[in-house]
Amino acid sequence: MGENRQYLPGGISIAAVFLFCCIALWSCAMPHIVVLDDPLSASEHNDLGVVYENKGMFDLAEKEYRKAFKKQEDWAVPCFNLGNLYYRQGNIDKAEQSFRKALDIDPDNPDVLNNLSYLLYEQGRIADAKVLIERALTIECKPEYLDTRSKILEKSGD
Repeated sequence: MGENRQYLPGGISIAAVFLFCCIALWSCAMPHIVVLDDPLSASEHNDLGVVYENKGMFDLAEKEYRKAFKKQEDWAVPCFNLGNLYYRQGNIDKAEQSFRKALDIDPDNPDVLNNLSYLLYEQGRIADAKVLIERALTIECKPEYLDTRSKILEKSGD
């Protein structure tokens, strides 16, 4: 029993051409995922960064804090968190830069003032540390700020 196949010039089977065309059309009809925008808010990126940081996933935490800041550049919290992350990792220069950026955005944030003050205290920059902690204490009086102040005053001899 012979098969009744039809061929195009060049020996190509019409069935093969039909199959190729079907596959080509099917692949064009496949849905494609398009991401138009990041669905997370700045706050959600920041919160995700905190989770990553608490789990010791510092690279991911840094990325999320940066995404949070990029989404809302007038919000000091991601810069503050970046400063804390860098400090925790021992990257003092980046920590100071991040704290100072947070202060540029929110100059009266006592938590940022305290943390930058403590960082400067540890670097032996006592006069600068003292100015910052006194400023923090005029805004809010918290036990941790008082502790920072007492360490600075002890080292300064005041």
